[in-house]
Amino acid sequence: MAGTPNPYYDPDWEQKYRKRAAISEKWRFVCARIAARDGFGAPRHLRALAQHEQAKALEDAARRGQFRSVADYAAWRFATLPPAREGVAALPDFEGFRSVEAVDAAFWRVVHQEVETPLIDAMSLPVRQPAGLAAFVPARDVLSSWRRFSPAELSRYPAGMGAEPVDCLVSFHQLGNEFHICIAHRWGRLSPRSRDQFRNIATLLARQTIEVLHPGVGMIFTEGRHAAPQYRDLLRQVNAAARRFHFYRHLLPRRDLKEQFGQVAMGWDGARFIDPDFEAVLYDALPEALRAAAENAGGAPLNLPPPEAGP
Repeated sequence: MAGTPNPYYDPDWEQKYRKRAAISEKWRFVCARIAARDGFGAPRHLRALAQHEQAKALEDAARRGQFRSVADYAAWRFATLPPAREGVAALPDFEGFRSVEAVDAAFWRVVHQEVETPLIDAMSLPVRQPAGLAAFVPARDVLSSWRRFSPAELSRYPAGMGAEPVDCLVSFHQLGNEFHICIAHRWGRLSPRSRDQFRNIATLLARQTIEVLHPGVGMIFTEGRHAAPQYRDLLRQVNAAARRFHFYRHLLPRRDLKEQFGQVAMGWDGARFIDPDFEAVLYDALPEALRAAAENAGGAPLNLPPPEAGP
Protein backbone atom coordinates (compact mmCIF):
# COMPACT_ATOMS: atom_id res chain seq x y z
CA MET A 1 0.00 0.00 0.00
CA ALA A 2 1.06 3.56 -0.63
CA GLY A 3 0.26 6.51 1.57
CA THR A 4 1.84 8.36 4.47
CA PRO A 5 5.22 6.88 5.42
CA ASN A 6 5.40 5.19 8.80
CA PRO A 7 7.89 7.21 10.89
CA TYR A 8 8.51 4.14 13.04
CA TYR A 9 9.52 1.89 10.16
CA ASP A 10 12.63 -0.12 11.03
CA PRO A 11 14.21 -2.72 8.69
CA ASP A 12 15.55 -4.49 11.79
CA TRP A 13 12.17 -4.54 13.52
CA GLU A 14 11.97 -8.33 13.78
CA GLN A 15 15.14 -8.77 15.82
CA LYS A 16 14.08 -6.02 18.21
CA TYR A 17 10.57 -7.44 18.41
CA ARG A 18 11.74 -10.93 19.35
CA LYS A 19 13.99 -9.56 22.08
CA ARG A 20 11.30 -7.33 23.56
CA ALA A 21 8.65 -10.05 23.28
CA ALA A 22 10.89 -12.37 25.33
CA ILE A 23 11.26 -9.71 28.03
CA SER A 24 7.50 -9.13 28.04
CA GLU A 25 6.84 -12.86 28.41
CA LYS A 26 9.31 -13.06 31.29
CA TRP A 27 7.44 -10.34 33.19
CA ARG A 28 4.12 -12.05 32.47
CA PHE A 29 5.47 -15.21 34.08
CA VAL A 30 6.82 -13.25 37.06
CA CYS A 31 3.42 -11.57 37.54
CA ALA A 32 1.68 -14.93 37.60
CA ARG A 33 4.11 -16.38 40.19
CA ILE A 34 3.85 -13.35 42.49
CA ALA A 35 0.04 -13.33 42.21
CA ALA A 36 -0.06 -17.00 43.21
CA ARG A 37 2.24 -16.42 46.19
CA ASP A 38 1.32 -12.92 47.44
CA GLY A 39 -2.17 -12.54 46.03
CA PHE A 40 -3.54 -10.61 43.08
CA GLY A 41 -3.18 -6.89 43.71
CA ALA A 42 -0.54 -7.23 46.40
CA PRO A 43 2.15 -4.50 46.37
CA ARG A 44 4.79 -6.71 44.73
CA HIS A 45 2.24 -7.93 42.20
CA LEU A 46 1.29 -4.37 41.24
CA ARG A 47 4.95 -3.44 40.76
CA ALA A 48 5.48 -6.49 38.55
CA LEU A 49 2.37 -5.63 36.55
CA ALA A 50 3.76 -2.15 35.88
CA GLN A 51 6.99 -3.69 34.60
CA HIS A 52 5.03 -6.07 32.38
CA GLU A 53 2.92 -3.25 30.93
CA GLN A 54 6.07 -1.25 30.16
CA ALA A 55 7.69 -4.26 28.48
CA LYS A 56 4.51 -4.95 26.51
CA ALA A 57 4.43 -1.35 25.25
CA LEU A 58 8.01 -1.68 23.99
CA GLU A 59 7.10 -4.97 22.31
CA ASP A 60 4.17 -3.34 20.52
CA ALA A 61 6.34 -0.40 19.47
CA ALA A 62 8.86 -2.74 17.89
CA ARG A 63 6.15 -4.65 16.04
CA ARG A 64 4.77 -1.57 14.31
CA GLY A 65 8.23 -0.96 12.85
CA GLN A 66 7.57 -3.63 10.21
CA PHE A 67 5.17 -1.43 8.22
CA ARG A 68 6.49 0.97 5.59
CA SER A 69 3.36 3.11 5.54
CA VAL A 70 0.63 4.19 7.96
CA ALA A 71 -1.94 2.58 5.65
CA ASP A 72 -0.11 -0.78 5.89
CA TYR A 73 -0.17 -0.51 9.66
CA ALA A 74 -3.90 0.38 9.63
CA ALA A 75 -4.73 -2.64 7.45
CA TRP A 76 -2.88 -4.94 9.85
CA ARG A 77 -4.36 -3.29 12.96
CA PHE A 78 -7.96 -3.58 11.84
CA ALA A 79 -7.45 -7.13 10.58
CA THR A 80 -6.97 -8.17 14.22
CA LEU A 81 -10.57 -7.26 15.09
CA PRO A 82 -12.93 -10.19 15.65
CA PRO A 83 -15.60 -10.82 13.00
CA ALA A 84 -18.32 -8.19 13.09
CA ARG A 85 -21.66 -9.10 14.57
CA GLU A 86 -24.20 -10.00 11.88
CA GLY A 87 -21.30 -10.26 9.41
CA VAL A 88 -21.25 -6.54 8.57
CA ALA A 89 -18.26 -4.31 9.25
CA ALA A 90 -17.64 -0.70 8.25
CA LEU A 91 -13.88 -0.23 7.90
CA PRO A 92 -12.22 3.18 7.69
CA ASP A 93 -10.25 4.39 4.67
CA PHE A 94 -6.75 3.19 5.52
CA GLU A 95 -5.18 5.64 3.08
CA GLY A 96 -6.81 8.51 4.95
CA PHE A 97 -4.80 8.00 8.14
CA ARG A 98 -1.92 10.43 8.61
CA SER A 99 -0.29 8.90 11.68
CA VAL A 100 0.10 5.65 13.55
CA GLU A 101 -1.42 7.33 16.60
CA ALA A 102 -4.57 8.17 14.62
CA VAL A 103 -4.86 4.51 13.59
CA ASP A 104 -4.57 3.36 17.20
CA ALA A 105 -7.19 5.88 18.35
CA ALA A 106 -9.63 4.76 15.64
CA PHE A 107 -8.96 1.10 16.43
CA TRP A 108 -9.75 1.50 20.12
CA ARG A 109 -12.89 3.48 19.32
CA VAL A 110 -14.13 0.50 17.31
CA VAL A 111 -13.18 -1.92 20.09
CA HIS A 112 -14.98 0.26 22.62
CA GLN A 113 -18.06 0.41 20.41
CA GLU A 114 -18.05 -3.37 20.01
CA VAL A 115 -18.11 -3.70 23.79
CA GLU A 116 -20.65 -0.95 24.34
CA THR A 117 -23.16 -1.84 21.63
CA PRO A 118 -24.42 -5.04 23.31
CA LEU A 119 -24.88 -3.04 26.52
CA ILE A 120 -26.86 -0.40 24.65
CA ASP A 121 -28.96 -3.11 23.00
CA ALA A 122 -29.65 -4.75 26.34
CA MET A 123 -30.77 -1.47 27.91
CA SER A 124 -32.81 -0.25 24.91
CA LEU A 125 -36.52 -0.46 24.28
CA PRO A 126 -37.76 -2.47 21.29
CA VAL A 127 -38.56 -0.32 18.26
CA ARG A 128 -42.24 -0.38 17.30
CA GLN A 129 -45.26 1.85 17.63
CA PRO A 130 -46.51 1.57 21.22
CA ALA A 131 -50.07 0.40 21.65
CA GLY A 132 -52.46 3.31 22.10
CA LEU A 133 -50.04 5.95 20.78
CA ALA A 134 -51.03 7.65 17.54
CA ALA A 135 -48.21 10.24 17.54
CA PHE A 136 -44.75 10.07 15.92
CA VAL A 137 -45.88 8.01 12.95
CA PRO A 138 -45.29 8.10 10.02
CA ALA A 139 -41.66 8.97 10.56
CA ARG A 140 -41.58 11.41 7.61
CA ASP A 141 -43.98 13.72 9.49
CA VAL A 142 -41.80 13.96 12.60
CA LEU A 143 -39.35 16.87 12.81
CA SER A 144 -36.37 16.36 15.13
CA SER A 145 -33.41 18.54 16.02
CA TRP A 146 -31.01 19.12 18.89
CA ARG A 147 -31.86 22.23 20.89
CA ARG A 148 -29.63 24.09 23.31
CA PHE A 149 -31.59 25.84 26.05
CA SER A 150 -29.56 28.61 27.62
CA PRO A 151 -29.60 29.41 31.34
CA ALA A 152 -31.07 32.81 30.45
CA GLU A 153 -34.04 31.14 28.72
CA LEU A 154 -34.75 28.74 31.56
CA SER A 155 -34.20 31.30 34.33
CA ARG A 156 -37.36 33.13 33.21
CA TYR A 157 -39.38 30.55 35.10
CA PRO A 158 -39.67 29.72 38.80
CA ALA A 159 -37.04 27.26 39.98
CA GLY A 160 -34.91 27.77 36.86
CA MET A 161 -31.71 25.95 37.71
CA GLY A 162 -28.13 25.67 36.56
CA ALA A 163 -25.47 27.88 35.06
CA GLU A 164 -24.83 25.60 32.07
CA PRO A 165 -26.89 25.22 28.89
CA VAL A 166 -29.08 22.14 28.55
CA ASP A 167 -28.97 20.11 25.33
CA CYS A 168 -32.05 18.07 24.40
CA LEU A 169 -33.28 16.35 21.29
CA VAL A 170 -36.72 17.76 20.48
CA SER A 171 -39.07 15.83 18.19
CA PHE A 172 -42.22 17.58 16.99
CA HIS A 173 -45.28 16.01 15.37
CA GLN A 174 -48.50 17.81 14.52
CA LEU A 175 -51.40 15.39 14.40
CA GLY A 176 -54.54 17.20 13.32
CA ASN A 177 -54.83 20.19 15.65
CA GLU A 178 -52.74 18.57 18.36
CA PHE A 179 -49.01 19.06 18.97
CA HIS A 180 -46.93 16.14 20.22
CA ILE A 181 -43.46 17.05 21.49
CA CYS A 182 -40.89 14.55 22.74
CA ILE A 183 -37.91 15.81 24.75
CA ALA A 184 -35.02 13.33 24.72
CA HIS A 185 -32.01 13.58 26.98
CA ARG A 186 -29.57 11.47 28.96
CA TRP A 187 -30.37 10.15 32.41
CA GLY A 188 -29.32 12.84 34.87
CA ARG A 189 -28.88 15.54 32.23
CA LEU A 190 -31.57 17.81 33.68
CA SER A 191 -30.32 17.54 37.25
CA PRO A 192 -30.62 19.22 39.63
CA ARG A 193 -34.43 19.45 39.94
CA SER A 194 -35.18 17.66 36.69
CA ARG A 195 -38.94 18.13 37.01
CA ASP A 196 -38.55 21.88 37.10
CA GLN A 197 -36.14 21.83 34.18
CA PHE A 198 -38.47 19.66 32.10
CA ARG A 199 -41.55 21.79 32.72
CA ASN A 200 -39.55 24.96 31.98
CA ILE A 201 -38.36 23.53 28.65
CA ALA A 202 -41.92 22.40 27.84
CA THR A 203 -43.28 25.83 28.76
CA LEU A 204 -40.72 27.58 26.58
CA LEU A 205 -41.51 25.37 23.57
CA ALA A 206 -45.27 25.78 24.03
CA ARG A 207 -45.07 29.55 24.44
CA GLN A 208 -42.98 29.92 21.31
CA THR A 209 -45.52 27.94 19.30
CA ILE A 210 -48.55 29.70 20.81
CA GLU A 211 -47.11 33.13 20.03
CA VAL A 212 -46.66 32.10 16.39
CA LEU A 213 -50.19 30.72 16.14
CA HIS A 214 -51.83 33.58 18.02
CA PRO A 215 -49.89 36.84 17.56
CA GLY A 216 -50.44 39.27 20.40
CA VAL A 217 -51.20 36.77 23.15
CA GLY A 218 -47.59 36.75 24.33
CA MET A 219 -48.35 39.60 26.72
CA ILE A 220 -50.18 37.05 28.89
CA PHE A 221 -46.83 35.43 29.70
CA THR A 222 -45.33 38.44 31.48
CA GLU A 223 -45.89 40.20 34.79
CA GLY A 224 -48.63 37.85 35.96
CA ARG A 225 -51.11 39.12 33.42
CA HIS A 226 -52.74 35.69 33.16
CA ALA A 227 -54.39 36.52 36.50
CA ALA A 228 -55.63 39.99 35.50
CA PRO A 229 -59.40 40.22 34.72
CA GLN A 230 -58.89 42.61 31.78
CA TYR A 231 -56.97 39.93 29.84
CA ARG A 232 -59.62 37.25 30.26
CA ASP A 233 -60.36 36.90 26.53
CA LEU A 234 -56.68 36.56 25.66
CA LEU A 235 -56.27 34.06 28.47
CA ARG A 236 -59.04 31.90 27.04
CA GLN A 237 -57.15 31.73 23.74
CA VAL A 238 -53.91 30.83 25.49
CA ASN A 239 -55.54 28.14 27.64
CA ALA A 240 -57.26 26.61 24.63
CA ALA A 241 -53.95 26.53 22.75
CA ALA A 242 -52.11 25.00 25.71
CA ARG A 243 -54.55 22.09 25.83
CA ARG A 244 -53.40 21.11 22.32
CA PHE A 245 -49.89 20.25 23.55
CA HIS A 246 -48.84 16.74 24.60
CA PHE A 247 -45.36 16.17 25.97
CA TYR A 248 -43.25 13.04 26.16
CA ARG A 249 -39.87 12.24 27.69
CA HIS A 250 -37.32 9.90 26.10
CA LEU A 251 -34.49 8.90 28.42
CA LEU A 252 -31.54 7.55 26.44
CA PRO A 253 -30.15 4.20 27.64
CA ARG A 254 -27.21 3.98 30.00
CA ARG A 255 -25.01 1.12 31.21
CA ASP A 256 -26.99 0.75 34.40
CA LEU A 257 -30.32 2.38 33.51
CA LYS A 258 -32.80 1.18 30.93
CA GLU A 259 -34.12 3.40 28.17
CA GLN A 260 -37.48 4.94 29.01
CA PHE A 261 -40.19 6.57 26.92
CA GLY A 262 -43.45 7.90 28.27
CA GLN A 263 -46.02 10.65 28.19
CA VAL A 264 -45.63 13.41 30.77
CA ALA A 265 -48.88 14.69 32.25
CA MET A 266 -48.78 18.34 33.35
CA GLY A 267 -51.20 20.98 34.49
CA TRP A 268 -51.34 24.50 33.02
CA ASP A 269 -51.79 27.56 35.23
CA GLY A 270 -52.52 30.05 32.47
CA ALA A 271 -48.89 30.94 31.79
CA ARG A 272 -46.81 27.84 32.37
CA PHE A 273 -46.93 24.08 32.83
CA ILE A 274 -46.87 22.74 36.38
CA ASP A 275 -46.45 19.44 38.25
CA PRO A 276 -45.03 17.10 35.59
CA ASP A 277 -45.81 13.43 36.15
CA PHE A 278 -43.09 11.40 34.41
CA GLU A 279 -44.86 8.09 35.07
CA ALA A 280 -48.30 9.07 33.79
CA VAL A 281 -47.94 6.68 30.83
CA LEU A 282 -44.82 4.56 30.32
CA TYR A 283 -44.59 2.73 27.00
CA ASP A 284 -42.95 -0.64 26.45
CA ALA A 285 -41.57 0.34 23.03
CA LEU A 286 -40.15 3.33 21.16
CA PRO A 287 -41.51 4.68 17.86
CA GLU A 288 -39.19 4.20 14.91
CA ALA A 289 -39.06 7.96 14.27
CA LEU A 290 -37.69 8.67 17.76
CA ARG A 291 -35.07 5.93 17.52
CA ALA A 292 -33.90 7.32 14.16
CA ALA A 293 -33.81 10.83 15.60
CA ALA A 294 -31.66 9.76 18.55
CA GLU A 295 -29.25 7.90 16.27
CA ASN A 296 -28.98 10.39 13.43
CA ALA A 297 -29.91 13.94 14.37
CA GLY A 298 -26.97 16.25 14.78
CA GLY A 299 -24.46 13.55 15.57
CA ALA A 300 -26.85 11.58 17.75
CA PRO A 301 -25.17 10.87 21.05
CA LEU A 302 -26.51 7.39 21.66
CA ASN A 303 -23.04 6.35 22.84
CA LEU A 304 -23.28 5.52 26.49
CA PRO A 305 -22.37 8.53 28.66
CA PRO A 306 -20.35 8.36 31.86
CA PRO A 307 -22.38 7.77 35.02
CA GLU A 308 -24.26 10.84 36.16
CA ALA A 309 -26.54 11.74 39.04
CA GLY A 310 -30.13 10.48 39.11
CA PRO A 311 -32.86 11.32 36.57
